[in-house]
Amino acid sequence: MDRKFHRLSDRKQIDLISYLREKLSERNDIKIYIGSDSQDFVSTTGYATAIVLHYRNNGGHVLYTKTKRPRTDVFTKHWNEVQDSVDIAMWLEKNGIPKADFIDLDFNPDPKYPSNAILKSALGYVESMGFIPRCKPYAFAAMKVADKICR
Repeated sequence: MDRKFHRLSDRKQIDLISYLREKLSERNDIKIYIGSDSQDFVSTTGYATAIVLHYRNNGGHVLYTKTKRPRTDVFTKHWNEVQDSVDIAMWLEKNGIPKADFIDLDFNPDPKYPSNAILKSALGYVESMGFIPRCKPYAFAAMKVADKICR
């Protein structure tokens, strides 16, 4: 994976796999949430993917990556969010990191919102890849963090 990851606390770039191995060896109560969000600009779309290490009953720790791509249609933009989260979750597993507990999706179950058009496909895709998806209002962790980062 050629993405650069950073700690949210100090924006310092990290080597993601070694960093996660260290954090996971320090505690046995960590849950891993992964989520992505995007923000359109004039000619590009900014994407952010967050990995939240949730310490049960004791806060959390956030790692993130950001990218920019040419601006595209709404469906493709939303699908890129799903694909980014799944790709990172799969890459982590291939490198010996435990399976993410949840993939948080920034999609609304209410049909009046545009993101609803992709919801069923996104849920099915994430599940077919072996992960547990969450959507609004339950996808609060990684999705909210990604939202703040991509802005």
